[in-house]
Amino acid sequence: MGRMTREKTATPARPVPPQLKWMTLPLLLELVSNGIGLLTLPFAQEQLIAQLQRTLPQLGVENLELSPALLQSTLWTTFFILMALTLLLYFVREGVKEGKGWAWIMSILIGVFSLLNLPFGPLIGLALLYGAFQPEVRAYFGR
Repeated sequence: MGRMTREKTATPARPVPPQLKWMTLPLLLELVSNGIGLLTLPFAQEQLIAQLQRTLPQLGVENLELSPALLQSTLWTTFFILMALTLLLYFVREGVKEGKGWAWIMSILIGVFSLLNLPFGPLIGLALLYGAFQPEVRAYFGR
């Protein structure tokens, strides 16, 4: 018995606008930054302790004993949150390159939240927002 194969009809590919790099490059910078953060996180325990010891008295908390288990769970929680954000950035960047509508929306959200991330976040956020609202880019996403 012969196998029947279904031929896929090739849909014409939309041309990728050159302005799309205003979105893909900032997302790549965020992705690399988060990757570096993940790699350096295991070495951040002593810095975390020092930062907490400086911050707690300012909050009015005196003589708080920081257990190793509490610090370890804080580092693991931070690791998993940073890993999830890194994966999100990766998939959003891939979606942007493919012209997916959800990736355009996520890029705008990432751009807005990046505006709050000092010192370099505002530059990344502005670049993302600038790129997302270019007419050629909007047309690429079907907006």
